[in-house]
Amino acid sequence: MRVKIFSIASVFVMLLWATNAFGQSNPYECDDNYDECGTPQQSGGGCGCGGGSILVNNTDLGDTYQYADDYDDDGIEDPYDNCPFDENVDQADDDGDGYGNACDNCPSVANADQMDLDGDILGDVCDDDMDGDTILNGVDLCPMNPDPLQKDTDDDGWGDACDDDMDDDGINNLEDNCPLVFNPDQMADDPTTFGDACDDDDDGDGIRNTYDNCMTVANYDQLDIDVDGLGDACDSDQDGDTYVNLTDNCPVDYNPDQADDDRDGIGEECDDLYCYVIDGDVENCLDPTDVFTVYTPDLTTRTGEEVRLRLFANRVNQPLRYTWEIVESPSLSAATVEDSTGAASISTPYEYHYLADRPVLFNPDKPGTYTVRVVAELVWSDTVTGDNNVMAESFSTVEVTGEPVATCALAADQKASGKAMLALLSLAFLALGVASRRR
Repeated sequence: MRVKIFSIASVFVMLLWATNAFGQSNPYECDDNYDECGTPQQSGGGCGCGGGSILVNNTDLGDTYQYADDYDDDGIEDPYDNCPFDENVDQADDDGDGYGNACDNCPSVANADQMDLDGDILGDVCDDDMDGDTILNGVDLCPMNPDPLQKDTDDDGWGDACDDDMDDDGINNLEDNCPLVFNPDQMADDPTTFGDACDDDDDGDGIRNTYDNCMTVANYDQLDIDVDGLGDACDSDQDGDTYVNLTDNCPVDYNPDQADDDRDGIGEECDDLYCYVIDGDVENCLDPTDVFTVYTPDLTTRTGEEVRLRLFANRVNQPLRYTWEIVESPSLSAATVEDSTGAASISTPYEYHYLADRPVLFNPDKPGTYTVRVVAELVWSDTVTGDNNVMAESFSTVEVTGEPVATCALAADQKASGKAMLALLSLAFLALGVASRRR
């Protein structure tokens, strides 16, 4: 009996000595309290996440040499790393929730569950908008259910998205035959359909008024671009950019800036073609990718008033030479174009600027319709097509009102007319004299 007692005591002492000798206060490798019973990775086992490994001592906290798992290679074995997938040698954990600062989705607020409803990598306990619906938690009718519309049918402070009884009639939504209309009696002519309180369809589109986002306008598709609860068929601002459809240059695309760089009346947000429009002349817009083109807009003016002839081209800051001329004018007109030839190299964006002391001016002298022509030639090769000696022309109409203005040419015409009249009178008197003598 003594021998047996001695033997058992000896074994116990030896085990205790071995544990103390190797410093194993917790034999982690095979401690079921940690669910890690197994052999080190080098021997075909391992308890971590895989990936890298480190040379440590015999057990996972390192008393004799062996290999163990260390996914992030920070020297801390995976089972004891408070951020096994993020390198953090210091193992800092400011809020003490067991997750290191390097991987804690709320490093300053303890949240051992690391809950993140909207998946924005910001834990719910420190996220001002837990459900990610752009409504802050403090004013969100359903702070844990995405609900941008914030609809609350029964005005009980709980949004429909998280209210089990939306109409507050005491009947759970799933069992209520009119979930959005208060009808505690649940009366229904046909028990297989909606209750009498909501069994109607004013616009005849097959969708009950209760669920129809346009109750008075048939809209089978129930489209609602801006998700405001009002169907596009009856929404005066379909895209929700504060511009009503009739004035919105992109009625189905959100564009509160109404940007329209090419001035064609179609907003940049929904314009598939860029073609610069001058004075609303969409048909003759300037396409910068097309062959070299020039354009001069039609004008109106009065006699005796100089008007500047404008020159546009579908190129930007490409030097060009120009020549202007009047090809049609009212009878006896002596109208002129000042500085009709010249060169320009600067445009903003497609209108070319003349030299300050050489603007091209048209001087009409008679009322009526004038036709003006401009011919332009690129000084160098075209940067778009690569062609040389590229030319283009454009015609425009100038409508002139007012009284005729006397000019040198007009005075000469009047003088010639006076001489002709005097000659006719002289002939008349001569004829009268001859007739008198014959008598």
